[in-house]
Amino acid sequence: MFSFLCRYFNPGPSNDLSASFSDDRSSLYATDKSDYLIGEPLFVTLVLRNIGEVPQWVDFGPSNLFCSNFAVEIPGANSKLEQWGCGTAGSCARALREVPAGKSISVRQLVNREFRLEQSGVYVIRVRTTLTIRNENLFNSPPTTQFDVSDNLSATVQPGSEDQLKDVFKPFVINLDSSDLAQISEAATAIIVSAPPSLEDVLIKLVNTPSAFAAMDALRKANTPKTRDALAQNAAGNSTLVVRLEAIRNLGRTGDTKYLPMLLEMMKSDNAQIKGAAAQAVGTLAGEAAVQDVTALVRNIDVETRQTGANALEYTHARTAVPTLIGLLLDPNPSIRQTAVAGLAVLTHRVVLDGNRWAEISMPQDAISVHQKWTLWWNSHADSAEIHGMNDCVAPIALN
Repeated sequence: MFSFLCRYFNPGPSNDLSASFSDDRSSLYATDKSDYLIGEPLFVTLVLRNIGEVPQWVDFGPSNLFCSNFAVEIPGANSKLEQWGCGTAGSCARALREVPAGKSISVRQLVNREFRLEQSGVYVIRVRTTLTIRNENLFNSPPTTQFDVSDNLSATVQPGSEDQLKDVFKPFVINLDSSDLAQISEAATAIIVSAPPSLEDVLIKLVNTPSAFAAMDALRKANTPKTRDALAQNAAGNSTLVVRLEAIRNLGRTGDTKYLPMLLEMMKSDNAQIKGAAAQAVGTLAGEAAVQDVTALVRNIDVETRQTGANALEYTHARTAVPTLIGLLLDPNPSIRQTAVAGLAVLTHRVVLDGNRWAEISMPQDAISVHQKWTLWWNSHADSAEIHGMNDCVAPIALN
């Protein structure tokens, strides 16, 4: 007969409480300690031990948690998730976790990834998940049991000096050179998500690791001269293409116009992906001043180049980009027309509706009708319409 033991995670020897999943739905979560500095990584941990005689596989859910094993709420804490762009894409390649017979696994989640614990005081951390236990390493295998587990934890956060915060991060920095891949991954995540600008050299070191892609975002947030230069070096071609593209995008969000000439030069690249990322970065960095350079792309006879320009216009946060996007509603290519609709929605928070749905523009005659409505609206609102940016995406309202 199979059963699990759930054990509070605690580095000390005094806490050895356990309970069978089948008999007890009580607390399964814990933090490493009770007191933290502002900016210190805070993990929630769940330890599962298989006391049965055969291996079992665990899935954490529900599936809408996306890249997280636990759903976390912290009343009074601000979200750390940046709003940039309209929509989320990507995959976390979720997999079942094996718990060998007689063995334990530890599942840890970094709270700081989602929340800013910036004020002194006691925070309540509400954690919940659904555990699904299976006999096989297959998502479609019948579950042997499934249940929800939740708890309210607490952590006290207080200010600390820069030296104290550096000391807190020392174990994570050391673990970057560990032979344990799990320790390396956890250390890199903690540093990328939470490290203060004073650890800029450590962040730059991560560029040469498997965490390089995520490190690009961390370099931008650190926003020191050294980290911005590191972004520029990676954008210039010192990395793989996927990291280079991420460096270009983040370089555009630094606000440092020193890098504008380099990004403008990258807009001439023969590589479509480099050209596209650079055009978006130029739009983000230069704003209104970028519209002329980006508009030059949409006037090109080449469809791919026009698409690059159309994609970049919505990044400019510029009133002068709107007429160009309205003109693109008549482009011969339906994909470019659709990009224009999306760009107008970002900049104006408006969209032409047909009933409760966005008006169809796949056919030229439909696009003409939508173009006419936008032209009439813009003629009346060109000077008064509020213009929005990529960090201000909401559901658009009907054009009227």
